[in-house]
Amino acid sequence: MSLAQETRPKLVTSHEIAGKLVEKLGIAMEDLLVLLRQETALVKEGKLRQAGELAMDKEEKAALYTRLMLAARDEIETLKAYVPAETAALLKRHELFRSEVQINLAVLDTARDVAEDILRTVANEVGRNETPPVYGRSGHAQAAYAASARGVAINRSL
Repeated sequence: MSLAQETRPKLVTSHEIAGKLVEKLGIAMEDLLVLLRQETALVKEGKLRQAGELAMDKEEKAALYTRLMLAARDEIETLKAYVPAETAALLKRHELFRSEVQINLAVLDTARDVAEDILRTVANEVGRNETPPVYGRSGHAQAAYAASARGVAINRSL
């Protein structure tokens, strides 16, 4: 436990507060999960622009979830004491949530890799077409060295 955690006053001091924290965290987790599923489906369908439009909402929901999750983590023993059944159910839901997040991250990573590979291939093809043929001492054409096109821009915001 860090010094900040030791000196910070307890957030959960009653059964009601414990119940509300667990409830709010469950709602935040579910809201974020719905959004992640929507984003994953859009990316799988190739609708990257629509998936990108979810970024702001996703950021807000992820920030709320993170704040509540950190508060619950710091108070986990107190939550187990006040609302043991709800806390146990939340921990089980959190494991399922983590697996859904991993799927979402894998889909987004794959989409990014595919897009970068396509752009790299296009840049190499354009660069190869711009490379003039060069003849060696023997009078035969030499193999062109690999060159990418100059001026190809990549937008990594999606």
